[in-house]
Amino acid sequence: MVKRRNETYQITGSSVHDLRQMINRDGPTNSDDGKRYDGLTEWSLKWDYKLKRHGKMWIVVNRTVLLDIKVLTPRWTDFQTAPGILRTQWQIYRANLLRHEEGHVRVALRAANAIDKYLGTCGASSSMEKLRNDIQKNTRALLKQYRKIDQSYDQRTRHGATQGATLAKRAPRAE
Repeated sequence: MVKRRNETYQITGSSVHDLRQMINRDGPTNSDDGKRYDGLTEWSLKWDYKLKRHGKMWIVVNRTVLLDIKVLTPRWTDFQTAPGILRTQWQIYRANLLRHEEGHVRVALRAANAIDKYLGTCGASSSMEKLRNDIQKNTRALLKQYRKIDQSYDQRTRHGATQGATLAKRAPRAE
Protein backbone atom coordinates (compact mmCIF):
# COMPACT_ATOMS: atom_id res chain seq x y z
CA MET A 1 0.00 0.00 0.00
CA VAL A 2 1.29 3.46 -0.91
CA LYS A 3 0.44 6.66 0.92
CA ARG A 4 1.66 9.75 -0.93
CA ARG A 5 1.46 13.39 0.08
CA ASN A 6 2.41 16.23 -2.23
CA GLU A 7 3.06 19.31 -0.12
CA THR A 8 4.35 22.79 -0.82
CA TYR A 9 6.06 25.57 1.05
CA GLN A 10 5.18 29.12 0.05
CA ILE A 11 7.61 31.58 -1.42
CA THR A 12 7.09 35.14 -2.63
CA GLY A 13 9.04 37.50 -4.81
CA SER A 14 9.09 39.48 -8.01
CA SER A 15 12.51 38.44 -9.35
CA VAL A 16 14.61 35.32 -9.70
CA HIS A 17 16.90 36.74 -7.02
CA ASP A 18 13.95 37.09 -4.58
CA LEU A 19 12.72 33.57 -5.33
CA ARG A 20 16.19 32.07 -4.96
CA GLN A 21 16.67 33.81 -1.59
CA MET A 22 13.31 32.52 -0.31
CA ILE A 23 14.07 28.96 -1.47
CA ASN A 24 17.53 29.09 0.11
CA ARG A 25 16.01 30.35 3.36
CA ASP A 26 12.81 28.29 3.52
CA GLY A 27 13.57 25.19 1.46
CA PRO A 28 13.28 21.81 3.17
CA THR A 29 16.23 20.45 5.15
CA ASN A 30 17.45 16.97 4.35
CA SER A 31 17.82 15.02 7.59
CA ASP A 32 20.70 12.96 6.13
CA ASP A 33 23.08 15.86 5.50
CA GLY A 34 21.43 18.84 7.23
CA LYS A 35 21.42 20.90 4.00
CA ARG A 36 18.54 22.84 2.48
CA TYR A 37 17.28 21.92 -0.97
CA ASP A 38 14.70 23.32 -3.37
CA GLY A 39 12.58 20.19 -3.05
CA LEU A 40 12.68 17.04 -0.99
CA THR A 41 11.18 13.58 -1.23
CA GLU A 42 11.06 11.63 2.01
CA TRP A 43 9.96 8.04 2.13
CA SER A 44 9.66 5.31 4.72
CA LEU A 45 8.84 1.65 4.47
CA LYS A 46 7.16 -0.61 7.00
CA TRP A 47 6.35 -4.22 6.50
CA ASP A 48 4.61 -6.93 8.42
CA TYR A 49 3.97 -10.60 7.87
CA LYS A 50 2.59 -13.62 9.64
CA LEU A 51 4.35 -16.95 9.87
CA LYS A 52 2.37 -20.15 9.68
CA ARG A 53 3.41 -23.73 10.20
CA HIS A 54 2.89 -25.82 7.07
CA GLY A 55 3.75 -29.40 7.88
CA LYS A 56 7.22 -29.27 9.47
CA MET A 57 8.09 -25.92 7.89
CA TRP A 58 7.35 -22.29 8.71
CA ILE A 59 6.26 -20.06 5.83
CA VAL A 60 5.29 -16.41 5.35
CA VAL A 61 1.58 -15.66 4.98
CA ASN A 62 -0.43 -12.42 4.94
CA ARG A 63 2.40 -9.98 4.17
CA THR A 64 1.87 -6.23 3.90
CA VAL A 65 4.27 -3.52 2.81
CA LEU A 66 3.44 0.12 3.54
CA LEU A 67 5.23 2.91 1.71
CA ASP A 68 4.80 6.47 2.98
CA ILE A 69 6.04 9.19 0.59
CA LYS A 70 6.10 12.96 1.06
CA VAL A 71 7.16 15.24 -1.80
CA LEU A 72 7.81 18.85 -0.77
CA THR A 73 8.34 21.59 -3.38
CA PRO A 74 8.04 25.40 -3.49
CA ARG A 75 4.83 27.19 -4.45
CA TRP A 76 5.28 30.72 -5.72
CA THR A 77 2.31 32.75 -4.47
CA ASP A 78 3.02 35.78 -6.72
CA PHE A 79 3.00 33.74 -9.93
CA GLN A 80 -0.13 35.30 -11.44
CA THR A 81 1.11 38.89 -11.12
CA ALA A 82 4.69 38.28 -12.29
CA PRO A 83 6.04 39.24 -15.73
CA GLY A 84 5.61 36.63 -18.46
CA ILE A 85 9.30 35.80 -18.89
CA LEU A 86 9.71 35.18 -15.16
CA ARG A 87 6.59 32.97 -15.11
CA THR A 88 7.97 30.96 -18.03
CA GLN A 89 11.30 30.54 -16.28
CA TRP A 90 9.48 29.40 -13.13
CA GLN A 91 7.32 26.91 -15.02
CA ILE A 92 10.37 25.30 -16.62
CA TYR A 93 12.21 25.15 -13.30
CA ARG A 94 9.21 23.75 -11.43
CA ALA A 95 8.52 21.08 -14.08
CA ASN A 96 12.14 19.96 -13.92
CA LEU A 97 12.14 19.96 -10.11
CA LEU A 98 8.99 17.83 -10.06
CA ARG A 99 10.55 15.45 -12.59
CA HIS A 100 13.60 15.12 -10.35
CA GLU A 101 11.49 14.41 -7.27
CA GLU A 102 9.53 11.77 -9.23
CA GLY A 103 12.86 9.97 -9.65
CA HIS A 104 13.02 9.63 -5.87
CA VAL A 105 9.43 8.38 -5.83
CA ARG A 106 10.35 5.70 -8.40
CA VAL A 107 13.26 4.52 -6.22
CA ALA A 108 10.92 4.28 -3.20
CA LEU A 109 8.37 2.29 -5.21
CA ARG A 110 11.10 -0.08 -6.40
CA ALA A 111 12.23 -0.55 -2.78
CA ALA A 112 8.69 -1.39 -1.65
CA ASN A 113 8.26 -3.83 -4.53
CA ALA A 114 11.61 -5.50 -3.77
CA ILE A 115 10.69 -6.05 -0.12
CA ASP A 116 7.22 -7.30 -1.03
CA LYS A 117 8.69 -9.70 -3.59
CA TYR A 118 11.26 -10.95 -1.10
CA LEU A 119 8.62 -11.59 1.56
CA GLY A 120 6.58 -13.53 -0.99
CA THR A 121 9.49 -15.70 -2.10
CA CYS A 122 11.77 -16.02 0.95
CA GLY A 123 11.02 -19.70 1.29
CA ALA A 124 10.54 -21.74 4.39
CA SER A 125 12.43 -22.96 7.41
CA SER A 126 11.97 -25.65 10.01
CA SER A 127 12.83 -22.98 12.60
CA MET A 128 10.49 -20.03 13.10
CA GLU A 129 13.29 -18.04 14.79
CA LYS A 130 15.71 -18.64 11.91
CA LEU A 131 13.11 -17.59 9.35
CA ARG A 132 12.36 -14.40 11.31
CA ASN A 133 16.07 -13.58 11.61
CA ASP A 134 16.67 -14.22 7.91
CA ILE A 135 13.73 -12.01 6.97
CA GLN A 136 14.91 -9.21 9.26
CA LYS A 137 18.48 -9.38 7.92
CA ASN A 138 17.46 -9.51 4.25
CA THR A 139 14.74 -6.85 4.36
CA ARG A 140 17.10 -4.46 6.15
CA ALA A 141 19.76 -5.16 3.51
CA LEU A 142 17.25 -4.41 0.75
CA LEU A 143 16.23 -1.16 2.42
CA LYS A 144 19.88 -0.13 2.81
CA GLN A 145 20.52 -0.95 -0.87
CA TYR A 146 17.66 1.27 -2.04
CA ARG A 147 18.69 4.11 0.27
CA LYS A 148 22.09 4.01 -1.42
CA ILE A 149 20.42 4.02 -4.84
CA ASP A 150 18.41 7.07 -3.77
CA GLN A 151 21.54 8.88 -2.59
CA SER A 152 23.46 8.04 -5.76
CA TYR A 153 20.54 9.38 -7.83
CA ASP A 154 21.06 12.77 -6.14
CA GLN A 155 24.82 12.57 -6.66
CA ARG A 156 24.41 11.60 -10.32
CA THR A 157 21.91 14.41 -11.00
CA ARG A 158 23.58 16.90 -8.64
CA HIS A 159 20.25 17.14 -6.79
CA GLY A 160 18.38 17.76 -10.04
CA ALA A 161 20.80 20.31 -11.57
CA THR A 162 21.60 18.02 -14.52
CA GLN A 163 17.84 17.70 -15.11
CA GLY A 164 17.31 21.46 -15.27
CA ALA A 165 15.94 21.78 -11.73
CA THR A 166 17.85 25.00 -11.09
CA LEU A 167 16.58 28.51 -10.78
CA ALA A 168 19.15 30.83 -12.35
CA LYS A 169 20.65 33.65 -10.33
CA ARG A 170 19.18 36.24 -12.67
CA ALA A 171 16.47 36.16 -15.28
CA PRO A 172 17.41 36.49 -18.94
CA ARG A 173 16.97 39.98 -20.33
CA ALA A 174 13.97 40.66 -22.49
CA GLU A 175 15.04 41.99 -25.88
